[in-house]
Amino acid sequence: MDLVVLAILLSITFSAGQGATPRCCVETTKRFPLEVLLKVTKYDVQTGQGVCAIDALVLHAKGKKYCATPKLEGLLKMILSKSRNGVKNGPAV
Repeated sequence: MDLVVLAILLSITFSAGQGATPRCCVETTKRFPLEVLLKVTKYDVQTGQGVCAIDALVLHAKGKKYCATPKLEGLLKMILSKSRNGVKNGPAV
């Protein structure tokens, strides 16, 4: 009987731990269409120093997530600051 209780507790612990597993970017993209970058509302920085294996930017746009190279962070900061300041984004030059 004790073995059954132990098995149930281990099962509950294992299934609860699986829900906390982070979703990591496993590869990044260097180029995105301008219309995707203009729809980005925020981004998160993923570092390879934690549970994830690589450095990446996780872009959030229209309910979707994209994995981008960290080199795009400067461009994203500029796009997000312009959109927050009410500047309409025109076509890329």
